[in-house]
Amino acid sequence: GFKGHRLHDVLSSPGTADLTADVDFSFLRTMIGGGVACLGPVTQKMFLKNMGIDARMEVLLRNCSDGPTRMQLIRSYDMLMNPEKMGERFLFFSLLHHSRLAKPKKSEGMKLEDKRPAPLPVGGFTEISFS
Repeated sequence: GFKGHRLHDVLSSPGTADLTADVDFSFLRTMIGGGVACLGPVTQKMFLKNMGIDARMEVLLRNCSDGPTRMQLIRSYDMLMNPEKMGERFLFFSLLHHSRLAKPKKSEGMKLEDKRPAPLPVGGFTEISFS
């Protein structure tokens, strides 16, 4: 687990640390069966970027004149996004029933002459697969 932003043995003081787990996402995909869309896994950094963390950070910093608060914002952003910290240590993965997926507008659908993929119907993710 993690405690004070450092790896920590959760059994040394139960209830005082964030629990983490190593997950075999390919095994999960195999075991869930049909009717479910698998989104991810994507790194925390990529997910948060896709959700607009950079724009949000820019607005927060632009509107913050207090030095210590600005530094805390910068440290927090670094903790979440830095690949050496949480940015690539944590992954986002979601299972979603097919009926819950947003349907793309006709103009956003894939066209044969257009080689770009259709936009993903779920925010934050860059990959979707169906079981």
